[in-house]
Order: sequence, then C-alpha cells, then structure tokens
Amino acid sequence: MERHQLSAAFPDMPDEDFEDLIHSIKEHGQREPITLYENKILDGWHRYRACQQLDINPMTTLYEGNDPVSFVIDLNLHRRHLSPGQKAIAVVTCNAWLQEGRPSKTVPRGTVVTNAHKSSEQMAKEAGVGKRTVQRAKKVAKSGDQEVIEAVRKGAMSLSEAIKVVDKDDPENAPPAPVKPVLKSAVSQEKYDALKASYDELNEQYQEILDNYQELAKEVSILTALKETEHYQVMKEMQSTIDNLTEARDKWQRECAELKKQVLYWKKHADRKSA
Repeated sequence: MERHQLSAAFPDMPDEDFEDLIHSIKEHGQREPITLYENKILDGWHRYRACQQLDINPMTTLYEGNDPVSFVIDLNLHRRHLSPGQKAIAVVTCNAWLQEGRPSKTVPRGTVVTNAHKSSEQMAKEAGVGKRTVQRAKKVAKSGDQEVIEAVRKGAMSLSEAIKVVDKDDPENAPPAPVKPVLKSAVSQEKYDALKASYDELNEQYQEILDNYQELAKEVSILTALKETEHYQVMKEMQSTIDNLTEARDKWQRECAELKKQVLYWKKHADRKSA
C-alpha cells in the first residue's frame, strides 16, 4: 500500500519510537485503524509498516471528511516534537497539495508547489509558527532542491541553513563566506560540530520568537488605536450589559434551584402524610 503525499509531508518517527510501536502492537494488538484516502495511507503509515513486520493484517478505515489537509496537520503536529522549520515546511507542502489537488505525473515526486490559496498568515497560524518562518519555508520549497527540502523535513537541516544553500547561486542573496574557525587542540571537531548544531537550532528558535513578537506588537498597536474609537466605547457598554445579564441569570438559576429543593421537600412531606 502506498503512502499518501499528505502523510509523507511529515518526517518518519524515530527508530526507537518505531520499535516501541512494533512492541505495543505485538503485545496489545492494533488499537487504532489506518485511515485510507484515494486508496493510499493518509494516517497510520508507521502502524502499517509495523503490521507488515509482524505479519498482521491491518485494520483500515476510509476517510469520510472533506478536509484531508487539516486532518493530517492536526494529527501530526500534536503527535510529534517538530522544530518550527519542520512544521512550516510540512504545512506549506500540505497546503500546496490542497491547491494542486492531485499533482501531474510529470511533476517529480516530492516536488512542492507553493501557490496555495491560504496566505502566509493563515499557514503560520495553522502551523503555530511565525509568518516569516512560513515565508522562508515557501522560499526553500520553491527552490525545488529536493535534497534540501527533505533535509529540512527530517530535521537534519534548519531553515536558516536551507536558505543559505538555496541562495548560494544568487550573488545578491548569498551570505559572505564564513570564516573557518581555527580550533584549539583541546576542542575536537566533533564537539565543535555539536555546538554549532545547537547554536543553529537556538538561532532558529530565536528568529521564531522574534517573528512572533513583531506580529504581536502589530496587534497591540491595532488594539491600542481601537481604544480611541467610538466603537470601543460601544463594545465596553455591551460587555457591561452582558456581565449584568449573566449575573442576573446566575442569580435566578440559584433561586430556581432553591425553589426546586423546597418543592421536593414539601412533596415528600405531603406523601408521608397521605400515607
């Protein structure tokens, strides 16, 4: 059975987690069915692989919704620990499929088309990342460099590194050649590479926080300006009215509850007397 393009937008689970999944299915059976769409696996690719290894006939169900993109994104973004770059490239890929529907056979497998209907702001909200992160993911996807796209998808390369790679042929965008550090004998190349990878990951997270801060700053300025308008005063009055009505409703509900208790008491009292 083939994996659906939407499912393939997300990276495979780590080997250790996959081994745990195999053990779980072996011990307890397949608890969740595999979801099929267009005769392909939309959700449950790793369950399918595990069942194959265990020689088990997997349980399947057909996807009957009308939004397979949101279905896949909602499931996978919450299941796995993904970097902002991985989330962005996955959401860009899924929404590109939404625009294209079923890509032409002439398009190389894995190619990402970035002319989806959704805006960068909408995709950023969907992925839970900043708008700039989505724009950078679009740029990487648009480059068509499948090796780079796949590296970002797997988490082997950050978006910052990917942008440098796709910009290397453009003199205007290409960053200056980095100065190769002269390592002291006490610092191994392996340690330096590990520290550099940590730095790149932290830098990407910093960019993500900066993007979110800038977007929140814009929203705050809009809300601040709104306070000075006539509509804001009307909204305040409406909110005050709603609060008063809510308080009155709660009061009547409490009184009704008390009356019900009294009715039940007198009913029981009357029943005892009639007996």
